[in-house]
This record gives sequence, structure tokens and C-alpha cells, in this order.
Amino acid sequence: MHRSEPIKLTDFYQPLHIANQKDYRKFSHKLKKISTEDISKLFKKSNYITLIGNAGSGKSTIVKYLFINAVQQGYKIPIKIELRYLNEYKHSFTDYIFNEIFLFHKLGFTTPIIERLLGGDSFVFFFDGYDEISSDKKEQVTQEIDKFVSRFPNNNFLITSRPYTNIDTLPLFSNYIVCDLDEKEIPAFVKKQISDNEEELSEKIIKAISKIDNRSYKTFLSNPLLLSMFILTFQSYSEIPKKRSDFYRQVFDTLYSVHDSVSKLSYVREKISGLPKDGFEDILRLFSFISFFEEKFIFQLEYLEQKLNIIKEKKKNLKFSNDNLIEDLQVAIGILNKEGLDYTFPHRSLQEYFAANYISNLSDQNKELIFKKIKTIIEKEYFYLINNHHFLALLGEQDYNSMMKLVAIPLLEDLFQNLETSNRLNLNDKYDTVCKTFLTAVELMQPELRKELIHKEFCENNRPNIILLGESRNKFEFPKDEKVISEKDVNSSIKIIRQNGQNWIEDIKKNIADQEKSDADIIDII
Repeated sequence: MHRSEPIKLTDFYQPLHIANQKDYRKFSHKLKKISTEDISKLFKKSNYITLIGNAGSGKSTIVKYLFINAVQQGYKIPIKIELRYLNEYKHSFTDYIFNEIFLFHKLGFTTPIIERLLGGDSFVFFFDGYDEISSDKKEQVTQEIDKFVSRFPNNNFLITSRPYTNIDTLPLFSNYIVCDLDEKEIPAFVKKQISDNEEELSEKIIKAISKIDNRSYKTFLSNPLLLSMFILTFQSYSEIPKKRSDFYRQVFDTLYSVHDSVSKLSYVREKISGLPKDGFEDILRLFSFISFFEEKFIFQLEYLEQKLNIIKEKKKNLKFSNDNLIEDLQVAIGILNKEGLDYTFPHRSLQEYFAANYISNLSDQNKELIFKKIKTIIEKEYFYLINNHHFLALLGEQDYNSMMKLVAIPLLEDLFQNLETSNRLNLNDKYDTVCKTFLTAVELMQPELRKELIHKEFCENNRPNIILLGESRNKFEFPKDEKVISEKDVNSSIKIIRQNGQNWIEDIKKNIADQEKSDADIIDII
């Protein structure tokens, strides 16, 4: 939104609200919301806070605002750490804080001095992006964060994460959900993003949003990132497409053609790489696909150039200079940000969109290869379904039939087969099957078809909550506290799955066959 010149965060920050996770699950309509406007009030009840929110909910922006607020209030000394940097770090989490923060910035000159400083209550630590820690380091980093917090408990700590990363099981932390923007906050947010001398534009946007009747669209715009993107694309596309993937396409189109401010009218910045628009898209798809599956969300120049060289080697039709391309992506289009010596997408969701878009454009033979790989990844760790919810939603929108035929149906068939062959399932095995069935249905199927094809009594009304992941990383274990979930709940869900599971699969297959037949019928017309 604000890329032509620097602007103070406080000038456009709309204070977001958070809510206690337990209240959020029970009382979604009558929530007691807590403002993020004042850091001293935020930490009144607890020194340890987890902020959980979906992609684009504003977690990182809240952290940036609270950092500045801490300085302005003289509250405590704020230290912000983006946890994705630990993916490349060879030493421990504590070493990172001691060496890369305290020693590097000359906050302390020896280990004993740093330990004495941390032993007080002078610091507020922001650990941003727990969900961006690579899977092979997550367990180790989680344990080290827990040890660090326990070792220096008088300071304040705030961790941000997408949902279902298991971060909410850290023993000391109080868990909060980042609330969506409500209908009163959306107009205020719009006005904050647009300068005072463009009041007419902000009123047009607010009016366009108020006319939207579709509830799902309103939910779509309650996400700060997507609302910002809608504001950005409004003058080119004043309507919101039904599919989120189409919306990201509009965002790229807007960034590509009107990167410079509207006041420059029809001026389009020169692209020094000489690539056409579809060339940029091809490169972004390929790079995003590779980096996403390598779990890279921050790119050192060496990594960026290495992958671009691979792309040029494999795709002979793409000819470009790495330096010129990187400058175009960063300056002319604004889809790559430089942070220090490293590069990132403006938001991880753009990387997910281009990766999904690459897969959806593959040949049938290559789609089969990648979708089967995705199925294998899920089987090894079912939490992949929720850790990568946004990517899978974008992929499902763009190639739903392949997702169903090659991932969802085979997963469900395997789960139902386990039920048939296991005559004496213990409670943990039953609970594990219920959780995996629910996740497969909810995370891979479009909501409207899920309600139609997978019985509502299971998906919405009659299933136990998913509480925690067991030690094996791929086993959902029944919680010890029976007040949370009862054995009766699990048995009820198992009964529904056994009675209806095969019908669900047949319904999905019939739905796909009907779609494919209708396409064949249309082809026959000409």
C-alpha cells in the first residue's frame, strides 16, 4: 500500500483486537475483545502471550506496532526476532539471542553481563512467525524457546504463529486469537490506509464494500491483508472475485501495471530485464514452487541466484540476467522485498499462491507426480494439512478434481481401511482416525461441497476437538482430561465414519464424474 515513500506505521495502523483462545472457541459472537493499542495493558495479566492468527490477520504488524509502542511509553526494551532466521542458523536459540542480538548490537559484552541483564525484567521479546520455522528444526527450537523463557521468566514474551502449529501447548503461555476486522472497523481501516487528500477514493471503497451482500465476501474482507489488497486493486477491479486465487491474480496484475502511485497516471516503470508479463509469472511460479517445498520463506542472495540459474537451465525459453530480474521484482513490480541482505515476498501468501498456480498449470502426468508427493507428505505428518491450510485452499480452488482424486480420496480410503481391519482399536487409535478423517475433509474440500458431500453431523456437530499432537508427530493422542473430550464423543464419531465413510467417497467421485461429463458434453456441442 505504501511503497512510493516511507510512512510512519502509526499513521496507518488500525489497532487490531485479540481474544482469549478459550473464549474465542466458545463465544464467537459475544467475545470480550482486547485492544492491541497499549502494550502495558496487554501484559497486565500475563508475562507470556501467544498470538495466533491466519495468514494476513495482522500478527506481524501488531508486533511492529507494539515494538514502537514499547519505545514510546518507555515500557521495556523491545527485542524483535523473526524466527524464520533460525532455519539457517547453525547454533542454539540462546546462542542466537546472545551472539546475534546482544553481542552484535553491543547490548552486552560478555556472557555473564548478558545473563545478568536478562535476569531482570527489563526486556519484552517478540518472537515473530513460529509457523515459519522449518519442520526439521521446529521441535528443537520449541524446546529451546521454552528453556529460554523459563530461565529468564521476569521479562515479557510474545510469540506469533498461524493456527494449529502446537505453539499453544507451551506451558507458561496464555493463548490469544487475532480477531477479524468487524463491520465497524473495516471503514476505519480503509480510511487509515488512504491519504487525507484522497477522501473521495476511500468513500467509494467503503460504499462498494457496504453493498456486498455475500457473507463469505465480508469474511474475506475482514482479513487486513486481503482488505489491503482490495484497496490496492480497487481502481482496476472494483469487484471481488469468488475465488481467493483469482484475487491474488488481480493483485499481481495491479502490482505489475500500476506499481507507481496513482498520481503518476498511466506511467509504467520500465522493466530492465526485458521480460514480458508472462515471463515474470513463469519465473515467480517456478521459484515459489521450489522455495515453498524447500520450506524457504526468506531468501539469501546466493539462494535466490542458485534457484534462478536452475530455472534458466531447465526452462530454455526464459532468458534473463539475474541482477536485472531481481531489480525488476523488487523495484518495478514490488513483489520482492529486500530486508537487510535478504529477500522475501511482501507476504508468504503470495509465495503460496504462485506455488499452487504452478501445480495447477502442469500436465496431467506431472500433476499426478506432485499430488502423490503431497499425499506422501501428509501421511508422514498430518499436521501438514493445517500448517499449509492456505496453500492447499489455493491449490484446491485451482485444481479441485486432482486434489480430490489424487489426495483426498486415497487418504480417506486408507483411513477407512484401517477401521475395517482393526477389530480392537484402542481409544488413542480411534481418536487418531477421527482427527485425520476430519482434517482430510475440512482442509482439502471446498466448504460448500464438504457440507453437501460429507455429512454435517460429522464435520460440524458431532466430532471431538483436535487438541494436541503426540510424540510421534503423526499421532493424535486422546487428551488425559476427559472434561475436554469424552470417550463417548470419539465412539460416536467412529460410528458415523463407519456408517457413512464409503458413501462419502462415492459422493465425491460422483461429483467429479458429473463435472467432467458436463465438460465433455459442452465439447460435443462444437
